[in-house]
Amino acid sequence: MKQILSAALVLLCAASSATTVKPLSVEELTARSTHVVRARAVESHSAWNAAHTLIYTETRFTTEENLKGTAPSTFTVRQIGGSAEGYTQKVSGVRSWRPGEETVLFLRPSETNDGTYAITGLIQGNFAVKRTSTGTAIVSNGVPDVTAFDTATGKLSQYGGASMSLQELKRRVSSARLQ
Repeated sequence: MKQILSAALVLLCAASSATTVKPLSVEELTARSTHVVRARAVESHSAWNAAHTLIYTETRFTTEENLKGTAPSTFTVRQIGGSAEGYTQKVSGVRSWRPGEETVLFLRPSETNDGTYAITGLIQGNFAVKRTSTGTAIVSNGVPDVTAFDTATGKLSQYGGASMSLQELKRRVSSARLQ
């Protein structure tokens, strides 16, 4: 009965305006990803899919540092949402990038098998890099409008994401690769 109620709760949340995720640790994200890279956004463009039912945005990145796997020097990430032909589709839990933005991405090949990549765990695998006034790099994968589902308790909570130094994130990815 608890599983049925939990499943009903997840479906109800999926129908609301927020995205619901099962929180993943850096270690879980690393294990589920073929590549983990520190990268810089170069350019983005959005277009309708062939059926004209969804808008996708493709962003090209340059690889600055490989943390797991060896990503190409430039690669493209494909995400749902964006603006095309006067229409905008916004997806909670999906963060877009502006040219020049630095990020750490947990990647896997996209389901389209066209050489593009998808972010592992939606927003969870997309860590924005911000520099403090002293030059320390801080990473964060939190965004508004995302709910976390705790499978152990069946409860929902606001997903605040994780925030840590870039060095700590790199250490955890490195440690997870060795396990």
